[in-house]
Amino acid sequence: MSEKNFCGCGCASVEKEEVKEVKTNVGCGCGAEESEKVVVSCGCSSQFEKIEEKKEKENWYLPYMDKKTKGIEVEEKKSPVAVFYCAGASNVGQSTMLSSVKAANEVGYNRAALLCLASISAGLANITNGAKNAKGIVAIDGCPMSCAKRTLEKAAFNPDEHIIISKDLNVSKNFDLNSSTDLELIKDAVVEKINKVYEK
Repeated sequence: MSEKNFCGCGCASVEKEEVKEVKTNVGCGCGAEESEKVVVSCGCSSQFEKIEEKKEKENWYLPYMDKKTKGIEVEEKKSPVAVFYCAGASNVGQSTMLSSVKAANEVGYNRAALLCLASISAGLANITNGAKNAKGIVAIDGCPMSCAKRTLEKAAFNPDEHIIISKDLNVSKNFDLNSSTDLELIKDAVVEKINKVYEK
């Protein structure tokens, strides 16, 4: 996108600049962010820090929707994508939970909210309202039984994106609940789905 911009250094130059947003974060996993220095095109060599999207560090959407459901006044915020996973009693079931947490930590809780699947079955208003008001819904299932997707559909929610770990990512199902293999593979797939729904 091209637009006219005044140089902020005070030289009063006006240039057409190609504006391209680049988001980066440090790779250590601590959640810290890096800012990129950009040289303005007027030639004066001034530098400005590019402001990046701030990542929320906590799963804020759950208590936020609880307050709204109870009629408590809150500061309105942009809704994130609701992520529901089936934490089944198998390796792939447990991996959906662990990988979803890792994915939410990576994209930030302003983009992803982890919500309780059992609360949908129980008909709890705060979680149901959270699903209704979310930017969209991603369902993560470990196996083709698709408990997360079916539970949501039974409550009249149609997930925007759905992953079956054993089918879509070729992770073999077993019943070793302590297995932590393929977490990065699964996390990356969940991140992709979250971003796809959030950015559409």
